[in-house]
Amino acid sequence: MHRRSFVAAATLSAAGLATPRAVGAQAPERATPDGRDIPRYAQDAWYDKLPGKHRLFLDSTTIEEASNAVGFAVNFMRTSVSGYNLKDRDQAVVICLRHYSTELAISNELWAKHDVLRNTKYKDPETGKKVKGANIFRLGSTKPKSAPEPFTLEGLARRGVHFAVCGVATRGLAAMIAGKGASRDRMEEVLDELVKSMPENSHVMASGILAAQRAGEYGYTIVKG
Repeated sequence: MHRRSFVAAATLSAAGLATPRAVGAQAPERATPDGRDIPRYAQDAWYDKLPGKHRLFLDSTTIEEASNAVGFAVNFMRTSVSGYNLKDRDQAVVICLRHYSTELAISNELWAKHDVLRNTKYKDPETGKKVKGANIFRLGSTKPKSAPEPFTLEGLARRGVHFAVCGVATRGLAAMIAGKGASRDRMEEVLDELVKSMPENSHVMASGILAAQRAGEYGYTIVKG
């Protein structure tokens, strides 16, 4: 079963479809080395629940940067094994998909279904050729051929990698797909469809930039894709 901690209320709140009161209660604060008290919130608790003492947050705002982040994640985990004799469970790796990289979290089935996604063009990192109409970083019926499985989001999720997805950008995609003048119910329907299509270990955050900032507060090293 897919474990998507969009904490339904938090996701819907980010999309303007729920009241702030629906979001989880604030957790206990934690003091930093310089004595500052950093508030903890229920919707960020998953950062601490990831196993692994080595924490890496790979940030991306474009499809090209997301492609780099995928490669960096694979290399980080591979060299942790070869260079340090560590296991995947020793690493806590998060890839952030925000701004223009958000659509890479969406399944191939929805890329084929919706013009907004189907018309997206980007460069295949392996061939350098333009790709249109398919998300090569997700498994599924793709044309052109998808990336090698270890470099797909499904392959990374199986190794324990998590994904922080921008709620604002996801809402924007839902609005474009739903169309101008769409009802609140239609917006919610499309938003739910997008979120359900995301890979295992996905967390839809209030915003991608907030996800990156929170990662720093939880001790993750932040690297730009």
